[in-house]
Amino acid sequence: MTQPPATSVAIVEDDPTLGSSLKRIVDSMPGCRCAGVWRTAEEALVKVPAFGPEVVLMDINLPGMSGIEATARLKQQMPALLVIMITVYRDHGKIFQALKAGACGYLLKRATPDEIRAAIKEVLAGGAPMSAEIARLVVE
Repeated sequence: MTQPPATSVAIVEDDPTLGSSLKRIVDSMPGCRCAGVWRTAEEALVKVPAFGPEVVLMDINLPGMSGIEATARLKQQMPALLVIMITVYRDHGKIFQALKAGACGYLLKRATPDEIRAAIKEVLAGGAPMSAEIARLVVE
């Protein structure tokens, strides 16, 4: 019996240490593989369509174009793309801008590896993963 193809996850994160950590987390998930780690939104706009991942873990605060703008542009090209924002921001405005741009999840960078793995599984199952404190801000 053949294995189903691995779910491809791309990472857009300008901090090389965090990018490497996220790659290790993705590659540690059965059935997932990291498509690539890109450090700018501009690079992601070229690489994500070329590599065609199902999921993108997107930093908001990137040098140059923001992750929110990159998400909006990628979603125009790839409407089925699942984008989870990963950020230090707990700012209402940024959360809503990211969701309006097409993000379907929002995690804080201090999320544990298990929380990141769970968020990827949840978004693939049709959910909208959010850190608990982000969910509370959205509800309020």
